[in-house]
Amino acid sequence: MKLSSLTYHRLVNAAKLALVLPAALVSRAFRPNVWLVCERPDQARDNGYCFYRYLKRQHPEQPVYYIIEEGAADRKKLAELGGMIDYDSWRHYFYYCLSRVHISAHTNGCKPSDNPFTRYVKGILQNKVVFLPHGVSYGVADFCLAKYKMIDLFICSGKPEYENVLANYGYTPEQVAYTGFPRLDGWHHIQIKPGQILLMPTWRLYLAQNPETVIEETGYFRAYMDLLNSPELAKLLDEYDLRLVFYLHHNMRQYVDSFKTDCKRIEIVYRDDQYDIQELLKSSALLITDYSSVHFDFAYMGKPVLYYQFDREEFFSRQYQKGDFDAERDGFGPVALSQETLLQNLRDAAENGLKMEPRYYERMRNFYELYDERNCDRVYEAIREMSL
Repeated sequence: MKLSSLTYHRLVNAAKLALVLPAALVSRAFRPNVWLVCERPDQARDNGYCFYRYLKRQHPEQPVYYIIEEGAADRKKLAELGGMIDYDSWRHYFYYCLSRVHISAHTNGCKPSDNPFTRYVKGILQNKVVFLPHGVSYGVADFCLAKYKMIDLFICSGKPEYENVLANYGYTPEQVAYTGFPRLDGWHHIQIKPGQILLMPTWRLYLAQNPETVIEETGYFRAYMDLLNSPELAKLLDEYDLRLVFYLHHNMRQYVDSFKTDCKRIEIVYRDDQYDIQELLKSSALLITDYSSVHFDFAYMGKPVLYYQFDREEFFSRQYQKGDFDAERDGFGPVALSQETLLQNLRDAAENGLKMEPRYYERMRNFYELYDERNCDRVYEAIREMSL
């Protein structure tokens, strides 16, 4: 680590880690099998939360705690379950060192914020990191590769995804488990709001992480602004009595105020707390996305998907390597490279009553060989087998 990166805040965090480490290691003799779970510091709404709820209800004998920010709105969902620990608190540091298993929806393994020193104590702690992703790994994401991350168990939701991770991410068969995602256990019994369409594009790393980005000057912004303000789209929504919800990816939320529309049938979601994203996915009748892995979850519910890939070449050259999954060959709905084609595909879907076509349903079932309500059970067993 470079000395220039040792900020005051990082040095304080390093001191916290050094102070709690001895006490935590001694405590392990009396509490040898504590687990930690987290998602984003302010959230409890995805695979991490679903698995935590399962553990508290089905395996109360398992000592487990959930890391979340003190003022997070999602804390009310955890209140009845108990076991909350304030993110970045002294208690967080203590339980980070005490626990044997870290179960995280992101690759940080439940660690406190801005503390690069945690990687240096992993050899002392000998804890296991379980990556319970919020998205399906159908391409090749560099930031998840084994050479960059200390992941002991990588959870997969579909068989082709499992095969992709084994082939391209550098993990051994013992480090990858095909179990299904915990959140999918609750997606077999859903209530759909008729006519509700969800437009949910994924993020663009090369825009969001570039401080010089002027979002209004990008092709990404122009494509979605043109769509949101398209007279043809407004007419189509009126004609079929549809409502469209535009939900930007969390990592693009910094730009959301730039998006505007006068169409009364389109709602732009400006804050994460306006919707529980899982409930929004469950209640929507049709999904429009680009490359977001959310299309797997949506198709899992037997609902139609439309792809809008206007910047395909740029995306796969600047963000993700294209994996074996091809949306046109393997996807769960038609692919559009232009707004004109997308609107025609939406019209066709409306004419079909917003129902998934049989050929796309067959593709979904080929991807999800495991299609039941036992995903949490399998994740639990995989973690136990790894940690014993």
